[in-house]
Amino acid sequence: MLLLFLACAGPSGWTPEERAMIASLSPIPAPPPSPTNRVADDPAAVRLGEALFFDAGLSIDGKTACATCHVPGLHFTDGKRVASAIGTGTRNTPSLEGVAWGTWFFWDGRADSIWAQATGPMQDAKEMGATPEHIQARLREAHAAGLTEVFGGIAEDPTDTMVQAGKALEAYQRTLSPKPARFDRYVAELVAGTDSDVLTAEEKAGLRLFVGDAGCVSCHHGPLFTDHSFHNLGLPSIPDGGIDPGRARGAGQVGVDPLNCRSTHADRPADLPADAEPCPELRYLDASFPDWAAAFKTPSLRNVARTAPYMHDGQFASLSAVLAFYDTLPSRPLVGHRELTLEPLALSGVELAALEAFLGTLSDDVPPAAGP
Repeated sequence: MLLLFLACAGPSGWTPEERAMIASLSPIPAPPPSPTNRVADDPAAVRLGEALFFDAGLSIDGKTACATCHVPGLHFTDGKRVASAIGTGTRNTPSLEGVAWGTWFFWDGRADSIWAQATGPMQDAKEMGATPEHIQARLREAHAAGLTEVFGGIAEDPTDTMVQAGKALEAYQRTLSPKPARFDRYVAELVAGTDSDVLTAEEKAGLRLFVGDAGCVSCHHGPLFTDHSFHNLGLPSIPDGGIDPGRARGAGQVGVDPLNCRSTHADRPADLPADAEPCPELRYLDASFPDWAAAFKTPSLRNVARTAPYMHDGQFASLSAVLAFYDTLPSRPLVGHRELTLEPLALSGVELAALEAFLGTLSDDVPPAAGP
């Protein structure tokens, strides 16, 4: 079947259902609004956030910035199995490209906004190790003009000042959208009625598997190639820090987070009626949901070929290793149960190569800049 498709991929090679599914994967839309950050799309906040992102002075050792782990030239990852800053963590550094489309943040979803998430690494002992008081002092020393322009001044309370920094960092990170890739050019031409040679026959075969028999699109759908949800894949090894409960813990943490969308630090959406409660999803968030044991957020596949290693703990060094795992689904989950929709792919070597070739077409046409 695959060889037949490689030989005759053309306008008649896609079924109407396949064409509709492929069309749903592109183009990348404008990011949705940030309901709890009134400066999220303020150009001055973007400038301030960019300055903060690259400022190592925010860390307790004066050597570690957000950009230490989120390197622009590596699509805002670091190329390491797990994050390493002041100390060494237990989770892989995820890309920030496309973060504006997210609904939950960190691998376990323990934050419900980008600005709340941004305050976490600043205070984490293994990352930047700072206190709100240190952050406030650094903002006064180096960023007072920017905070005055965006917020009218520096807040008196150190936690409030740290939140200001987080909201400016969100404004900058919202600009980190993946760029159009070769895949997007192909989809645009396919929608216009031309099955072009922008993708090779092998890459088209991989795309057919992705939206069809391999079932990848079940979790990696939409233009960001993610369902923004959490799944237990039953990974074959245990990270150095022991079994990670993932979403089962993160769901409980976000509900009591002092910076969550119900807190006084969150800006109330302008279109929210006065008698309506903000973010009702927190009321229904059940940390005991059994499917969340050892479940982690589905990452975007944009630029996936350039952002190794993979999985929440970086245990797979290559895309071929990831595909080999899905092909056989070895072992049994040590915690909870494996995502119920997963079954071994049982693909041939030619098919696995085609699927990997397709994933390479999701890389930006233009490599990322190195940053300031």
